[in-house]
Amino acid sequence: MVIPRTWRRCLDLICCFIVIALASGAPSRGDAVIDSRSVQQKGGLSAIVQRLGSVDATAHREFTIVLKAGTNGAEAAAVATYLRRFGLFVTITPDDRFIHASGSYAAAGAAAGVNFERVRSGTETFVRTTGPVQFPYAIARYIAGSSVNPGVKVHSFIVNRKGVIAGPQTGYSPADFANIYDINPVYRSGIDGQGATIDIAACFNVNVSDITYFQSHYQLPGASLHIVHVDGTTDQSGLIPPPDIEPTIDVERVIATAPRASVNLYLVPDCLVSQFVDIFAKIDADGGETALSDSYGLGEADYAAFDISDLMEAQHAALQCIASHDVALFAASGDNGSWGDPFLATDFLDVNYPASDPYVIAVGGTTVEQTSLGTRLFEYAWGGSGGGYSNDFTIPSWQAVTPGVASGQFKNVPDVAIDGDPDTGAAVAFDVSLPPPLFPAGGTSAASPTWAGLWALVDESRRLHGHGKLSSAPAALYHLRGTAAFYDITVGDNGYYPAHVGYDNVTGVGVPDAAKLVTALQ
Repeated sequence: MVIPRTWRRCLDLICCFIVIALASGAPSRGDAVIDSRSVQQKGGLSAIVQRLGSVDATAHREFTIVLKAGTNGAEAAAVATYLRRFGLFVTITPDDRFIHASGSYAAAGAAAGVNFERVRSGTETFVRTTGPVQFPYAIARYIAGSSVNPGVKVHSFIVNRKGVIAGPQTGYSPADFANIYDINPVYRSGIDGQGATIDIAACFNVNVSDITYFQSHYQLPGASLHIVHVDGTTDQSGLIPPPDIEPTIDVERVIATAPRASVNLYLVPDCLVSQFVDIFAKIDADGGETALSDSYGLGEADYAAFDISDLMEAQHAALQCIASHDVALFAASGDNGSWGDPFLATDFLDVNYPASDPYVIAVGGTTVEQTSLGTRLFEYAWGGSGGGYSNDFTIPSWQAVTPGVASGQFKNVPDVAIDGDPDTGAAVAFDVSLPPPLFPAGGTSAASPTWAGLWALVDESRRLHGHGKLSSAPAALYHLRGTAAFYDITVGDNGYYPAHVGYDNVTGVGVPDAAKLVTALQ
């Protein structure tokens, strides 16, 4: 049965009032710390791993070496020379921060002092090293991390809906978002993202005709889209990956928000954790971006359970390089609320990486409904919004002074939020040859690129006022908490953490009022 939208709106309002009533009985202190008794924490989790055997030593392997900050050309060359001794083909980036190597598994293992094994854990089959990477000290002293260890596949944080939804049956249009989040005054001032470049880290492929359809349907100007394949165009099976909805909505959310921004879409073929180290290295080497959006991730507990913590360290080192160029880094906080990966355990608290990285702005999700005029009727925390705090990264200085955080020692997630509920999701054009060509999709995967698009507007505004990039996008956003630049979300929860006045571990410092945000940061 299809419920008429007017009835659904009434039901949603009733539900909203119930949530408000329930929330009013909860502690209202913005600085309250959640009592974590009776809930599992992340420590001690392990995955049951079945060893399947060795890998084909002659199979092709590509990986990245992340060099430490301050490494000079001679030192980078020394690392490259060492790798070449094992028959690896090696290139060094111009800034001497990354080395890309390719060759066989045998050569990679010999150079890194490891062997590789195929393993299965549940439904996940992957290749990993049998122990930690062990470069000789003369070389290791220059290395911050590497992607020698292939690792598991990361998760895409997207949910699509083709059934009954609270918003329009095609999903919220760019105009709807502009009304809800007060972007129209920015557009009327002539700011539409021109001159800004947004990089997207993603997997598999896109069909450009889907994106062209989206632009044409909503009468958006033709954005500049540049597709960059990292680690080749074929996957481990030798096949070309098919178009996927995740990179498609990533691009469409950016151009829906900043229609004249340039978009660089970086794609890897297998979606392995290690390939994201390679993506970040390529992005840093290419340079010139305003912001980066990553709608993928993996629970912090997964890294420990699968013995691939070295890949988190390598990603962190690579993201640090990108952030050093004053690039705003956005990542989806996840779609499982406050809970960790159910593949490993149930009812335990965890956050996703890279959202938990201190250099990254973690983007959570909300549920938002429009009035008949297209403005915000109500907005509350989406139950799927990933949130909590890291077990690996200490709290950054700009968050340490923020009341309401669940942890005063570790990085809290998320930092900001925007519509992410698939039931009030954004319109996406995907596989347009099959009906319906437009349908709603959500998840924090849609929220992260939307915020990256907003940052393109901030960047253009700053350039028009004679200013360069902000040296720390996270610090700048937290400086505006409690101001008109953010609409505070005070109702709802993500399973364990409630939304409340001020910062909370469901929606961060809130959702944007784009016009006021752009003005405040110009």
